[in-house]
Amino acid sequence: MDTSAHQLDIHPLAASLSAEDRSFILSIQERHPLSFQQMRAVIEHAVDLSLWRSGPLNRYWREDIAPNLNGKKRTKALLDHLNEAVGLLRKAPTDYSDFPVVAHEVAKVSQVVRSGDIRLLGRCPCPASGEQTRCCNLLTLDMVQQCAFACSYCSIQSFYHAQEIHFASDIRQRLEDLELPDDAWHIGTGQSSDSLMWGNAHGILDALAMFARTHPTTVVELKTKSARTDWIGNPRFSGNVVATWSVNAPTITEKEEHGTAPVFKRLEAAARAAQAGIPVGFHFHPMVWFAGWEDEYRMVAERISSLFDPDQVVMISLGTLTFTKEVLRQLRSSGRQSRILQMELTECAGKYSYPVEVKEKLFSHVYRSFPLSWRDDEGPFFYLCMELPQLWEPTLGRSYADNNAFEADMRNHYYRTLHIDPKVDKRAPSRDN
Repeated sequence: MDTSAHQLDIHPLAASLSAEDRSFILSIQERHPLSFQQMRAVIEHAVDLSLWRSGPLNRYWREDIAPNLNGKKRTKALLDHLNEAVGLLRKAPTDYSDFPVVAHEVAKVSQVVRSGDIRLLGRCPCPASGEQTRCCNLLTLDMVQQCAFACSYCSIQSFYHAQEIHFASDIRQRLEDLELPDDAWHIGTGQSSDSLMWGNAHGILDALAMFARTHPTTVVELKTKSARTDWIGNPRFSGNVVATWSVNAPTITEKEEHGTAPVFKRLEAAARAAQAGIPVGFHFHPMVWFAGWEDEYRMVAERISSLFDPDQVVMISLGTLTFTKEVLRQLRSSGRQSRILQMELTECAGKYSYPVEVKEKLFSHVYRSFPLSWRDDEGPFFYLCMELPQLWEPTLGRSYADNNAFEADMRNHYYRTLHIDPKVDKRAPSRDN
């Protein structure tokens, strides 16, 4: 086997290279022998540029750099120039003006799995890093595995069963038998799939309605990127159920959130829910730094404040792209064209995200796009999702000493807004619809 080819192929992302990039990298290796780490960096650049539709790699490689140097010094100079050239793309707001809408295949319903095949209760995927990020201690309830949307930044489709949707069977009985931890007060249902895109398929919403009535001091959150409204009123949810919509800038919804409802259609669906008396909330998550972000995110915030009264909205969260190393590998090896990774990847509490300066601009801009009447103590609960403690004060004008203080403030606000009496028995007798 050719030695250069072997050195290239042992890198995990080598199989994702185009034939043109593969041939060019082998030619680099022949002229300037690369170390394992140098080869990895070149491969990652080539794969990223291809996914961004900004390649090929040879467009950014300058063989005329540092002609007075030789050996490892010249190789380093060439790589430094490549890193700088690709880095300029990462550091600037992502330009989507020449990036087309790319269709992605989405998952298809397969079958209902046996009752024991899905573990229902989990924890928020905040980094296991103590107090490095502010965490609200959210519990998750996963009745469905896999999503029929294909957001380019999401790892669900690679984490669960390819091209299959698995619904937990016997879900009503399993929820009735489910024992919650003593600290359970807030449960989200949109971690392993979209909460509302399936409607009441297999009785999942009927089961959730029963579960919420059985646990009147537990806030049950349904989180969606759909515009379905046929679930409103059937089943009839108790007042501790909150329907929330993930929202994004229209450009990001169109170019990166494949298969989802357009953002303003989502807001129309949320308005119908609010008109029916269902408490609602919104997640600006994940926010993306792209050319035109200021106007588009402001437009979404203004639309929300025009469609809703602040007392109809329980919460508004702000957060941005955050990746583990494993998710970065999955996205790069997927072959899906996307510019979502055209960003300056900065280590943050064991994951990778935007630099703090970019996050501060994104979050503070959206927060200040809402009227003052929304930002007082009687308005929605604004919070940062899985973000560094030092970002709170400059963006939201408040901060918390630790996670327990954050969680307590959130719980008090939710209970007050939803009129939940914490003195009520945690498990009330179950009643049918």
